[in-house]
Amino acid sequence: MNSPEYPAVLAKSRYAVPLWIEGKACGDEFCLAMVGTRSPSGLAANTVKSAVKTLKNSKIRVISGLAQGIDSFCHTAAIENNLPTTAVIAQGLDVPLQATQKILAEKILEHGGNIITPFAPGTKAYLSSFVKRNTIISGMSNATMIVESRCKGGAMHTANFCLRENKPIFAIPGSPMNPVSEGCNQLIYQKQAQIIWSINELPEILGLNSLFPYTPNPAKNENSLPNWATKGTILQISDICEQSEKPINEILATLTELEIQGICKVNGESVIF
Repeated sequence: MNSPEYPAVLAKSRYAVPLWIEGKACGDEFCLAMVGTRSPSGLAANTVKSAVKTLKNSKIRVISGLAQGIDSFCHTAAIENNLPTTAVIAQGLDVPLQATQKILAEKILEHGGNIITPFAPGTKAYLSSFVKRNTIISGMSNATMIVESRCKGGAMHTANFCLRENKPIFAIPGSPMNPVSEGCNQLIYQKQAQIIWSINELPEILGLNSLFPYTPNPAKNENSLPNWATKGTILQISDICEQSEKPINEILATLTELEIQGICKVNGESVIF
């Protein structure tokens, strides 16, 4: 984490962990995370393309998760506008990607971007891996833009991690009848995200000088385990959900925080305390 190749913003984050990096190292660009659902609306691709195009002449790096849907739109738009882009993945660099992801990853590398992961070589993707991936997306960012997300979507994890570090969040509002806009609308209603009314005003809304640097919140030092855990035990994530009666997305976010603090180790679908 002291390497000059390590992302500078992440190095200051509570979510900083060792990384494996393929491609060109990040520079001193303003890092904008752009995330959202894997099942976007028909307008999403054009929305992302228009948004990134307004940033074409800015010193910005677009960060996303290489997933289908919004993530892929963001990476593609960055490439088309000659902006560097970083894809954070939920598996080891040597583990084969799906065909469409592999093609996009190759384009990212060809255009001076990089692929980053907090997972060692040989590590396959599990459900819990994507939450940890989202901590890196959040940790690397100076600000995050939620394009479309359901209330329980992975992009909302990223937003919550940003909130814990006082990082700015921006959201595009949508119809209350559209399920993929629920998360954005909720963030805006709860005043946790600044609304983006006009894509053309995005550079002004971002206000790069005023948003950088951010002031991170210190990591918590937890001295006790949750009431569903005992030191020295190995539990299945499915059993934890059943015991705690909490949804799996909340459990995964809690486990990721505990793992970063060194309290547990998530290994696939099991957890070691």
